[in-house]
Amino acid sequence: MSLFGRRRTAPRLSPELDDGDLGQACRRLAERGGGRSHSLAVAVIEHLLDGTGPDWDRRCHQLAVLAEASLPGVQRLWMERRPSHPDALTLFAWGVMARGRHTPAAPDESRLAWHACLDAGRLRPADPTPWIVRLGLLRQARRPNDEVFPLWKEITARDPWNREAHLHMLGYLSPGECGTRAQSLDFVDEVRAVAPASAPTAALPLWSLVERYHAALGQGSVGALNAARFWEDTEGARVLDTATATWLRSGHLSHAALLADLNLLAYALGAARKPAWAADVFATLRGVVTPFPWERGGADPVLEFASAQQRSFTRTAP
Repeated sequence: MSLFGRRRTAPRLSPELDDGDLGQACRRLAERGGGRSHSLAVAVIEHLLDGTGPDWDRRCHQLAVLAEASLPGVQRLWMERRPSHPDALTLFAWGVMARGRHTPAAPDESRLAWHACLDAGRLRPADPTPWIVRLGLLRQARRPNDEVFPLWKEITARDPWNREAHLHMLGYLSPGECGTRAQSLDFVDEVRAVAPASAPTAALPLWSLVERYHAALGQGSVGALNAARFWEDTEGARVLDTATATWLRSGHLSHAALLADLNLLAYALGAARKPAWAADVFATLRGVVTPFPWERGGADPVLEFASAQQRSFTRTAP
């Protein structure tokens, strides 16, 4: 059964997921003020991150959201005012990395972000987040393995099952970037073999499957025909069966981005033509929508989520 029961809530994009403090900070950042607005935004961000402590999983989630929610000028201002604050340095670099997904950063900005991560790592040696940002920057630059793998070792020495880092490596090893399908599949298998079932990496096999499913859909009519049978093979069925049977157990998964992974599961169950299986997943989500994977092909993620949710509840109605 669902963790919260089958309660319908209007779908909405909620990048903070279930982090109430982060959501409050994002709402304050969205407010428009006078000339002191950048200074107020810095104070909001610093207060939030100072209260997070050494919960690296939670800190990664907060930094990822804040990098999108705060203005570049705010990120730079905080770094310039607090050059010895590791979070100020890391947020600036994360913002550069986040924007680089859409528009390549200027070389001087990339260098500044890289050195900000180096300084943050020295200031807080146990923190994996500056290393994760460096990994992301190398991934965007399509740097060779001998530069990427040493960073990977540093990250896993600090936080073995960091979700953000594993998703970066999955992307880096994919055939669309610097690897091959065999390398990405081997990576997923290696993590699955050693990671605890309740680790933040629990959804890594499903991420891999959804990305391969999308790749098949993008291959035209023949690919779409193959994609229709994608979830019927042994691997797809096993991953969905395991996730559906375990992820909603109270206390089984508790990482900060759990609701993002549940969005992935709800989507995959719909793609597998098992909408009734997704009813408890949607009920647990309470309308929290993440852009991926619903926005594929330029679709409106909220509308896609709402349609899939309606189908799941319709199939389970008495």
